[in-house]
Amino acid sequence: MNDTVKRKLHIALRINWFCYIGLLALIAVRNLFLEGGSILLWTIQTVPLLLVLPGLIKQRYRSYLWLCFILLLYITTSIVDVMMPTRGWQDGVMAALSLILFFSAMMSSRWHRMQ
Repeated sequence: MNDTVKRKLHIALRINWFCYIGLLALIAVRNLFLEGGSILLWTIQTVPLLLVLPGLIKQRYRSYLWLCFILLLYITTSIVDVMMPTRGWQDGVMAALSLILFFSAMMSSRWHRMQ
């Protein structure tokens, strides 16, 4: 594998972890500290993301693919929430984080397979 792909993979992995942790933190803040949230909703939104965590830690490319499929749900709901008249700043941040994480996970999977 050439140095360019290694460098791209390294950058994509950093973006993955930043957005993954940011998404989990945002879900926690929205559901545990702001009004309208609940522990049940926090659990429902957090568990799918945590299912792929062991594979992400082991850097298995299939875990990144599964993360992409899971993120499609988050992207859909966050885009719908952004278009609502009662939207808040959290909805835009959630949409941005989930989209960036989707693209970086997709490219990380591709670059992992090139190894």
